Parts: sequence; structure tokens; C-alpha cells
Amino acid sequence: MEQKILMNQLLLSYSPLCNRDFTILKTDPVIQNIIETSSLYIIAQRPEMRFDNILNNEEEKAMEFDIKQINNPNVLKCKVPLFQENIATDPSKEVLIYLGSNDENNDFKTFKSNVHGMKFYQEEILDENFLIWFSPEKFLQNYWKGHLVAEIEGNINDFTKYKVHYVGQSTKQDIWKRLTGHEKLQDILSLEYPLSYGSLPTHEIAILLFRFYDNIFMHTYGDESIEEDVVDSMLGKNMPDQRTIFLDAEKALISSMQPKYNDELFKNYPKSTDGLYKHNYDSVSYSFMDPISLVYDKGEIEGGLSALGGDTIVIKKNKKIELFKYPK
Repeated sequence: MEQKILMNQLLLSYSPLCNRDFTILKTDPVIQNIIETSSLYIIAQRPEMRFDNILNNEEEKAMEFDIKQINNPNVLKCKVPLFQENIATDPSKEVLIYLGSNDENNDFKTFKSNVHGMKFYQEEILDENFLIWFSPEKFLQNYWKGHLVAEIEGNINDFTKYKVHYVGQSTKQDIWKRLTGHEKLQDILSLEYPLSYGSLPTHEIAILLFRFYDNIFMHTYGDESIEEDVVDSMLGKNMPDQRTIFLDAEKALISSMQPKYNDELFKNYPKSTDGLYKHNYDSVSYSFMDPISLVYDKGEIEGGLSALGGDTIVIKKNKKIELFKYPK
């Protein structure tokens, strides 16, 4: 029996960025190059996260700190060696750390807490000596991707839940250009109330940028299959391009989550003129390859670090769309 299956795995191209950080970083050529492969994005909201109780462990040449989130009773206790591949590599040179806070009155003189960003420099705090920067989310993403050596006590998943407001795609221009002056982003910033008293929406609204980790195509053939079709399939002919899959992914996510700020909710999906409908797959699926949870009115989609990701949106025979929960 002939069957055509397409499994699509979505991956964060960069750590989730609060709107304030995105506004600052979007003009950085390095950041632009990192996210230029992204064509799908989610505008979401979560309580602010911060670094607290920052200590410099001189004996072990490491930093120790907690990661906390407003209204979240959980705490992540972290320890990070300063001398490692993606921070500093020359132990003979001192590492300096510049702390930044959303609280303009935080002078860090009494204790080093309520920190929202850390910049690392070698020997002097000069642009040419810059090493790396971390927000709490960037630190966690670098850790779970294996880019950082660190010890973390606590459950990361308690800090990676995002309330989805909008799903969009940008297949004809870079996302950072698309989001500059984005009407829906401005609406969300203006109309959504803070989740926590005293927080500003620009610190809570987060932008999640996605690219494809993989698109896995499987085609099985029956006895009556034409040899030419088998050869074409093995050569990758007739496969949809990335733009088509991104357009379909946007529709699948919107149809599943029905975000508040999307005008078109694709209630007739999987039917579409520019998605995967015309390719007549027996099964199309979408999963997320990061330990994040996308929260919406009727549930949540949980990603994961397994080979298959986490929860999976599955479209069967161009008719039925379902969410399959990953077993825990």
C-alpha cells in the first residue's frame, strides 16, 4: 500500500526575546544572520525572568546565581565555569561582568539581584573585548542545546511556558524586517495587561523565532507503483519547497491554537491554496525540538529534546487535524 508521510520538526533559531531586547538586537548584523533562516514566529507572553543572588566563586572560577520568575514559586540554582569554549578561553586574563536590570534604580551596590542581562568581557569593559551576553532565556537555551557547560538544579520546563497571542510567517522578507513596526505586535503591546503587577508589557511580550530542524519525507510503495515515480521520490523530486511548508505550518499552528490576535483562523485547514493540501500526503506532522510549552485557551503544545521532539500536530489524509501528546 502506497503512503506519503512528511514529518516537520521546528527549532528555535534564537532564544526567546522580550520585545525590549528584540528592539535593541534586531539591528545587530550577527543577530540578523542567525535568524535569517527563520520564516515562522510566535508572539507570546510570559512573566519576567531574572538572575538573583549572583556570586563570583573565585576559587572555582565560576559564577553562581539563581534564575527566578515573577509569580513562579520554582527556582533554578545555577553554576557556570567562566573558562569554557563559548565564554572565555584564556585563564590568564580576567573576566569582567556587566550587569543590567529593567529596574532603573538598581545600582547593584547592596546585593546583585533583579538582573535581567549579563555581558561578559575580558580584561576591560570595551566593545572589542566583548565575549558573550545572557538573558535568563538565552542562558537556558544555550544550556539545553549543549553550548554551555553548567550545573542547574531545578526543572527548566517550569520556566519555558509561553502564552500564545499571534502566529505569523515571513517567507518573502527577513523576520526582523517583518516585525519592525508590526501592527499586531503593537496591538499586543498596547492592549495586553501585564501578567505581573509592576511589569511593563515590553518586558513580558516575547518573540519566538523558528526554523526547520528537519523535514523527514517517507514514501512507501505498493506492487502497482510506477518505477519512474519511485526513482523520482528517491531523488527528492516533487518535494514541496521550504516556503510552502512554512506557509502550511503557520496554518496548522493557527488552526490548532486559535490565537487571539490572528484575524484569519484557518478553520477550513488543511484545505488551502498555498500549503500542502495539493500534495495529498497521507500524514503531515509538526513538532517542536525545544523544551518549551505553547499555552493557548484550550490547552498547550509541549516541545521536547527527544529525537521526535514533543507533542505533535498531525494532519491525516488532508482531512483531520489532531494533537498527539508526547508520553511522559
